[in-house]
Amino acid sequence: MERLLNDLRYALRTLRNAPGFAVVAVLTLALGIGANSAVFSVVKGVLLTPPPFARPEQLVHLSPNFDAFGLKEVSNSLQEYRDYVTLGRAFSSLAAFRPDDMTLTGQESPRRFHVLIATASFLPTLGVAPVLGRGFTEEEETPGRDKVVILTDAAWRAHFAKDPEVLGRSLRLDGESHTVVGVLPPGVAYPENTELYLPFAPTPEQTQESKRGNRYLRVLARLKPGVTLDAALADLVRVGAERTPDLVDQYRQAGWSMSVKSLEEQVVGGVRETLWLLWGSVGFVLLVACSSVANLLLARAVARSREVSIRAALGAGRGRLVAQFLTESVVLSVVAGALGLLLAMWGTDALVAVVGEGLPRAREVRLDLPSVLFTLAVSVLTGVIFGLVPALQASRTDLNAAMREGSRSTGGHRTGRVRSALVVSQVSLALVLLVGAGLFVRSFLALRRVSAGFTSEGVLTGQLALPRVAYPENSQQVAFQQGLLSRLQALPGVESVGLTNVLPLGGAMDHSFDIEGRERLPGELWKAVEYRAATPGYLHALRVTLRQGRLLEDRDGPDAPWAVVINQSCANIFWPKGDALGHRMKLHGPDNQWATVVGVVDDLREWGLDVPARPAAYYALSQRPSVSMGLALRVKSGDPEALRVAVESEVRAVDADLPLFDVSPLSRRMDDAIGARRLSALLLGLFAGGALLLAALGLSGVIAFSVAQRTRELGIRMALGAARGDVLRLVLGQGLRLSLAGVGVGLILSVALARLLGSLLYGVSVDDPWTFGGVALLLTGVALGASWLPARRATRVDPIIALRAD
Repeated sequence: MERLLNDLRYALRTLRNAPGFAVVAVLTLALGIGANSAVFSVVKGVLLTPPPFARPEQLVHLSPNFDAFGLKEVSNSLQEYRDYVTLGRAFSSLAAFRPDDMTLTGQESPRRFHVLIATASFLPTLGVAPVLGRGFTEEEETPGRDKVVILTDAAWRAHFAKDPEVLGRSLRLDGESHTVVGVLPPGVAYPENTELYLPFAPTPEQTQESKRGNRYLRVLARLKPGVTLDAALADLVRVGAERTPDLVDQYRQAGWSMSVKSLEEQVVGGVRETLWLLWGSVGFVLLVACSSVANLLLARAVARSREVSIRAALGAGRGRLVAQFLTESVVLSVVAGALGLLLAMWGTDALVAVVGEGLPRAREVRLDLPSVLFTLAVSVLTGVIFGLVPALQASRTDLNAAMREGSRSTGGHRTGRVRSALVVSQVSLALVLLVGAGLFVRSFLALRRVSAGFTSEGVLTGQLALPRVAYPENSQQVAFQQGLLSRLQALPGVESVGLTNVLPLGGAMDHSFDIEGRERLPGELWKAVEYRAATPGYLHALRVTLRQGRLLEDRDGPDAPWAVVINQSCANIFWPKGDALGHRMKLHGPDNQWATVVGVVDDLREWGLDVPARPAAYYALSQRPSVSMGLALRVKSGDPEALRVAVESEVRAVDADLPLFDVSPLSRRMDDAIGARRLSALLLGLFAGGALLLAALGLSGVIAFSVAQRTRELGIRMALGAARGDVLRLVLGQGLRLSLAGVGVGLILSVALARLLGSLLYGVSVDDPWTFGGVALLLTGVALGASWLPARRATRVDPIIALRAD
């Protein structure tokens, strides 16, 4: 222990005597360590922290696929869920649920809550129980029973002030009274952002076999111990085969299959690859930082060779010298780790803020004790990694040469080769990051060039949900629509305004349908259409381009013949001759009527810019009313958010108990839809830029050190007649050779990396020659620029002074 304390005191004294070196080394390492800690905090919170459920690895989601219609992982019908319960053998428990939103009234202002309507088996399947009160009972799944509600801990704290007397309290949700019977433990909210849980009580009509096509339920299941995903899938296939022969044949024709997806995959599967990529990228940045500091330590070790030789002459063994140098490097890295921890605190919050709601389990992301311990471990390991090679090199000092009077220690070819190898590694790692960043940037730019089919700038959007208790009849819903639209259209600065059942980028409701006068051939299957219902002003507000016919109009009212506008994809598939207008189609379902195609519009990217448009049909909202509606309001000029207060006021004027929620410009929704790709491009670009700067500084340092050590040689060359241009080319050639070696190694590594990025890219090839060629040229140019200053300094060497130096 005493030896360690002596080494620490000596290390601190040595670093204090070289403040410039210490500051540069600490800042370089702090950036690498801080970035690693910030990204680790996100990775740990999203991917590595298990959810607060009992044995979460046993939890799976069950979803049907209908491949013939291009439908993947669709919702289940109530009848299918009951098939899984009665016939399934692979599951110890199953639960059905559907998300919804409800309005709490009876307080100062109405408040919107994200709710989950679930079977009584939902919480037991998750393996959680309320900390206050109780869960649901099976009797509460019967229509007409007293309505109850369970609060999440977050909702209890935020909206009910953690009231210990909340049990038994009556909440008026969508106009109906619900009694609070339980409060869940902290952190338990599934699906994410759920605030209230209500029991699922299907009506007798919903339970009829004829309603098997009504798909609105998600199914969560817990596997029996020892049952694998493949075994569960095989069990579901068996369940499907045990249905009635007619039903089995229908499912076979529709390309029915099942998906069994783990809970982890369901929640974080969409971001897993991106997060691992980002963590790997900051790891590369840390390696480049370590190489830079190792080069600084090598140069410093050469300058300290006489000191080391004296210590060796006084009896210090090689192990003792290595220990001393490693102590210095670990001290540097620990100090850098402390500074990096401060940077990580800011960086973690910044990452979560930039990603926003696009990051699942964002609430689990925090800089906690495991993150601090990880930072400490990285700091110590970093100190050992970048300090080991310089320590070993320094401990090999030639005692006789270093102690010879008047001799200069150059470090010889040994340290030169090591420093050159470190520079090559820096350049190669920087090129790998630059190629990755280049591919992601080009992918993001390609996505930004994709036409969404509508104009998002200047549009304010929001959500409305009418309580069925207050608006049970279609006529009441239509009257609300018309009253609200007339008031909003009269607001100053409004160009057009409309309502729809689903706003852009909000998913879709897929329906199978028939075309009047057209019979399906044996075995023929038609793609489903995405169903939309909208008021006449909706497509105008989005500035959707009309290709044929007309848009929906006020004459398409409740008592008029049904009209429908289809998109270009639907017209191309089902009316390839361009004669869709005037034909009639009918969605499957008892309440649907034949609707005449009155117009064809451009495709809208309803699922996202990177998802091709699918066949879509736009019906009149007055003919197919919906209690859930999205608002789209286009302003004539300026910021649409400036009308937010006025719009909310008009909604309250029509119904004082109805809140307008999820209010935001449509352009922001568009940005959020590509937020993950923007973040990946931005962070990779920042990491790559940092690595490029470190590589350039490392190369410049090596060349400058080489020039300093070759002063006598350069003086002799110039004394013998070498021109300044010859010296300039000599030094630049050294830098160019090192950079080209790094570029060559980096290109080989980049080709392998690009193959792993294929699934994350859009509109760009993994072997895009423009990216690879541009990055190689950029890095070579930067390397030459980094070599220029030391090369210019070499041309100014005075031969007389250089020859006199030794």
